[in-house]
Parts: sequence; C-alpha cells; structure tokens
Amino acid sequence: MIIEVGNIKSRIRTDNPDLIKALKEVYSFRIKGAEYTPGYRRGAWDGKKSFITSAGVFRSGLLSRILEDLKKLDCTPEIKSEDESSLLEVDDTIDKYNLRDYQKTLANEALKNRRGIIDSPTGSGKTIIMASIVKQLEGKKVVILFNTKQLVTQTYEFLKDCGIDNLGICFGGNFIYGDIMCCTVQSIDKILDTHLEDSHALLVDECHEFCKGKTTVPAIQAFESAKYRLGFTGTVPKDPIDLYTLEGAFGPAIKAVSTKDLIDDGKLDKPIIQIIDNDPSSISDGLSYQEVYEDFVVNSSQRNNTIKNIVESIKYSKEDARILILVERLEHSENLKKLIPDAYFLAGDDDINLRYRIINMFVNDPKPSVLIGTRILQTGVNIEEISHFINARGLKSEISTIQALGRSLRRNRKTVYVYDFKDNGVKWLSTHANKRIAAYKLEGHTVKIL
Repeated sequence: MIIEVGNIKSRIRTDNPDLIKALKEVYSFRIKGAEYTPGYRRGAWDGKKSFITSAGVFRSGLLSRILEDLKKLDCTPEIKSEDESSLLEVDDTIDKYNLRDYQKTLANEALKNRRGIIDSPTGSGKTIIMASIVKQLEGKKVVILFNTKQLVTQTYEFLKDCGIDNLGICFGGNFIYGDIMCCTVQSIDKILDTHLEDSHALLVDECHEFCKGKTTVPAIQAFESAKYRLGFTGTVPKDPIDLYTLEGAFGPAIKAVSTKDLIDDGKLDKPIIQIIDNDPSSISDGLSYQEVYEDFVVNSSQRNNTIKNIVESIKYSKEDARILILVERLEHSENLKKLIPDAYFLAGDDDINLRYRIINMFVNDPKPSVLIGTRILQTGVNIEEISHFINARGLKSEISTIQALGRSLRRNRKTVYVYDFKDNGVKWLSTHANKRIAAYKLEGHTVKIL
C-alpha cells in the first residue's frame, strides 16, 4: 500500500479494494436530519458524510488518524510526500512578551508539524502563541482568518505590539495591504488575487466556528500553496463530522495545558459556579422550542427578576463589581435593560468603535457596572475586569458554554462568580441545563446548586 500525500488532499493506492471500502465506512458519519431530505427519501443518498472516497482520496490533515487505524490492522503503508521537515523554532520572548513554557511548546509543535489544531483554553494566551508563530514566518505571505471583525482588529493591534511588520487588515470597508493579512472570512474575496495562490501559511482563529457553513468550510480548505496550516481554538468539537472537517484541513489537535492547570497555577481565576434551581410555575407541555424559549427565558418575569435581584445583591456587596450578563436574543436584552436601566449594552451589529467605547465605559465606571451582551461577547472580547458572569441563556452547546465562561476567567482576582439556571421541569431547557452543568464539570470546575 502507498499513500501519496499532497498539501490539501492525499490518496491511498492499494490492490485491496475491500480495505478502501472498510476505511470509507469507518470514516463515514450520519448527518442529523438527513432522513428528511429528498435525496435520502428516494434512495439516492445514504445520509452520511464520508471523509474517504471510494477512490481512497482524503483530506491530508487526516493522515495521522488513518495511519493509526491502519496500524491496528498491522498495515504500514509507504508514504510518498514532497514535504521537507521544518526547522523553524520560536524564541522565548516576542518583543516585550515572555512566552510561558506551554505556549512555547504549542508553538514549536505546530511549527515542527506544520499542521495542527492548537487546542489552548480561553485565557491561556492563544494570541501570543499565534504571534510567536507568525514572527517566524515573517517575510512570507500569511493569511490569518477570523469570523468577527472584533477579533481581526484585536489581533492586528496585538501583532503590531509584538513588533511584527508588514501587517495588513481586511474587514468590511477597511483594507490595508500587508504580506501578513488579518482578514474576516466574510471579506476573503478581497485578498484572493494577492494571497490565494502564493500564501506560505494559513492560520485560522476560533477554528471550531469554521467547521460548518458554505463560506467557512471552503475557506479552511483553500489556499493550496500554504504549507503551514494551523487552527486555534479552546474548544475542539466532539461531533465527528465537525472534528474530522477541522482535522482534514489542519491535522490533529495539539494540547499542552488545560483550564484546570491554568487555574491551579494561578494563571486564571477560579470560578465559583452557582446554578439557580429555578422552578417555573407554568407548564411547557405542548409548546414548540421557540415558544418555550420565549416564555421561559426571554419573557419570563420570574427568571428575569431573579437576574435583577442577583445584580442588586452584587452591587450592594461589591464596590468594584463588573457584571457581565450574556443573552441569546436581542429581545431578552431589552427586557433585562428595563429591569436594570443603568446597564450598558452591546449588540452584534454595533459599530466596532462603539463597542470599544461602551466596553471602556463599563470597565471605568466609578460605580459597580453591568454589561448586557449578545453572542458578540461570547468570543473575542477580552474584558479582564469581569468579576461576575450571569449566563442568562438556555443553550445546551458545550462549546458556547465554555467560551462564555472564558469571558470571566481572565484576571487574577483569585475568584470569579458565575450564575446559571437549571429550569426544572421545562421541556428542552432542563435538558440543556444538565448539558451546561456537565460542561462545567468536564472542565474541572466545582458546581453548586442554589
């Protein structure tokens, strides 16, 4: 057996078709809801996503996983590849920043392999890891992709602060050319003429958000000349389709530290997670999910007044309190704003300059302050001063839960207080609450039921 390894795709060549067939089956996964599609109903499609074709073709980032599976069959294929080993290695410092041991380990592992998903939890310094890698690639064309303009500007300013030259930025109507381009995936068409065919490296921040979507998936599978292909995230997806999509583009996850390690070492705050044992008086039977979420989360006077009471209690006891309330829907934030009229508010469609202005007012308010925000605050907004975090949403996603929690673990206050809701007996919401509680515990956090 021979495996011909290409930069984007590779191919297994063997005279044993049954082996290819077996591998294809192992690397095929049923798509949720496929049974409702016309193709499945008429028998034209099996409802699965396959990561190896019948001809043995697969995304090159899956090579190490496939080799492990072949090893179980006592099969050691010959590897044909034109890639040469990388000799790049990061320094201990970047300008005025000192790299921690695990940051240097992750960066060097990524440079050595030239592929990988850098799995580094929120608050661990992913941006400085990225900067140390980019520093070694100066003089080459590099594309760094983001899913939000907030992350673009934040990273661009940090890379400049690290002494990295020839930087460019591209989002919305903003464009500055540089060999190293920080770009939103929504504006990717503006850099295709200059970077698509001759980029040396592709780096993708919050890469877990790129494993779905008509724009994001092609973006991480493009830039064929990029020898370095690296994703950055603190929440590697567990769903096999999402995971294999990312691994196919970047390679396997590289991990050197956990959130618990960082808390134990005093690098992150220790969260006290308190779950409000909420027993709504009304019944959710017969309602759709949309109706349940509106009645028991967005418009629930019981739930929203509990949030108001928590805020008032914190304000009374903590003179320097900085309270973040995260909501899913704009209507919910408006309901809470009526109950907490002095709160600051951020929405996803706010101008980026307005966002920074509001965050600055929230942080520097001489009184205890409250910031209500939608999912724009879930990732990419660093507010180290947050002392209390209220998760007012009713979502089940482990990734969004851990990302949201990460907003409050940034500064060494020793302790940060987190509030969430259990919503007992409410269809969907009680199950979602149990998922969030499990996600907190999986990160090693202690959870208290109030």
